[in-house]
Amino acid sequence: MARPLVPDEAGVSTFWSFVGVLILVIAILGVYFGYIVPRFPPPPLRAQIGDSVDVDYIGTFENGLVFDTNLESVAVDNASYPKALAFSWHSAWTTLTFPIGQGRVVKGFDTGVQGMAEGDAKTFVVPPELGYGLADPTKIFVKPLFESVPVRLTMSATDFRSAYNTDPVGGTNVTDPLWGWNAYVSVAESVVTVTHSPIPGETVHPYGLWDAQVLSIDDGADNGVGRIEVHHLLDAASVDRIGRKLPLTQVEFVVTAVDLAAGTYTLDYNPPIAGRNLVFQVTMVRITRLS
Repeated sequence: MARPLVPDEAGVSTFWSFVGVLILVIAILGVYFGYIVPRFPPPPLRAQIGDSVDVDYIGTFENGLVFDTNLESVAVDNASYPKALAFSWHSAWTTLTFPIGQGRVVKGFDTGVQGMAEGDAKTFVVPPELGYGLADPTKIFVKPLFESVPVRLTMSATDFRSAYNTDPVGGTNVTDPLWGWNAYVSVAESVVTVTHSPIPGETVHPYGLWDAQVLSIDDGADNGVGRIEVHHLLDAASVDRIGRKLPLTQVEFVVTAVDLAAGTYTLDYNPPIAGRNLVFQVTMVRITRLS
């Protein structure tokens, strides 16, 4: 007689045990991969040729003086960010936007921002050949800190007009355009003689820009021409800070070196950013991939 079918309780128990273990393993793996294994974000977009970028920047000379920035917070903070004479105020303070590789900025700056991601900050140096070019050596003048000036100068009426911006009139006094001291004018036929008359110990202001002290006057020196000894009171703090600006903030010349040991100072009539290593602190604000 056939056996009646009976449930295999052992088999059922084994099946559900397997299901339970499987569920447990899945749960453990879910926790492991969901909460324990680190999730790496996709690599950031990095600036490359063809991208349009927005950056904030601070440009300084190697001595730390700021010559340019797009940040108003830097522009107004002269304590933390001392300014060079070359610095000028912007009409608006916005990020610098340019396409990489199209020559909109100097090559060293264009190259320097490549590889940066949004939020990156980077400092790099742009040498003259990748920046604003080499300086013209014929526009650089090394002058003595202790300078000898003739007491008497003779010139034509034309040269006098060019120097003093007025006609020569004998017996009158004029102000010397360089030193700012008084000078006496005498005229004999076509020859104009200008006699400088500063006071020993007097402080004068060459170009109206810095202090100089009149040390002595020897009226009979140099075969009667006379000699005035003047000391220019310049030091390292004068470098890139003292010079003369023309209208529209263009710099005519700037003091670019003072060598106390050699007793010299340097006037540079080149653009202030020519022939210089320029240091840029750049923050990448935005990258727009155009293709």
